[in-house]
Amino acid sequence: MDGQVYEFLGLKVGVIVHDLDDAQRREAYAADITYGTNNEFGFDYLADNMKFELADCVQRGHYYGIVDEVDSILSDEARTPLISADPPTRPRQVRAVNRIIPQLEQGEEIEKGETKILTGDYVVDEKHKTISVTDEGWEKIEGLLGIGNIADPENWEFKHHVERRSRRTPLSQRCGIRVKDGE
Repeated sequence: MDGQVYEFLGLKVGVIVHDLDDAQRREAYAADITYGTNNEFGFDYLADNMKFELADCVQRGHYYGIVDEVDSILSDEARTPLISADPPTRPRQVRAVNRIIPQLEQGEEIEKGETKILTGDYVVDEKHKTISVTDEGWEKIEGLLGIGNIADPENWEFKHHVERRSRRTPLSQRCGIRVKDGE
């Protein structure tokens, strides 16, 4: 009923529900007033923050937010965290990356004066518990995968999977990064 009153007053009303695609969500968020649940708003916020291009985001800047039944959101639903995952990677890409990871060679960081030189295909920083692929490593990965520039948008899934896969190797475990259930 409220929506009809708002439309009569010249305002555009949108509704966010579970099965909308990105174009429909973008249109609903572009409205003057957008109805939805905290879960839908929360998941859209998380999903937008995982996108590479601003144009792909569905939410826009907000001026006001009115939350009905905030006690329910803060107490009852606070026990159910919002969890968002990357879209599934294509199996061909996963297999290709899994096949090449063992071919990468660990290097080291060498300090020469104020300059740091990275050798090998990747470097393990045990102090910060990170693994970084070197420029030479990315070039080797591009060659092994038979792709052009790993930073090109069509290759982002490969790059993302290389970075995730490098965290699940014995190297990452030796570096103190713990893996639970493949995550």
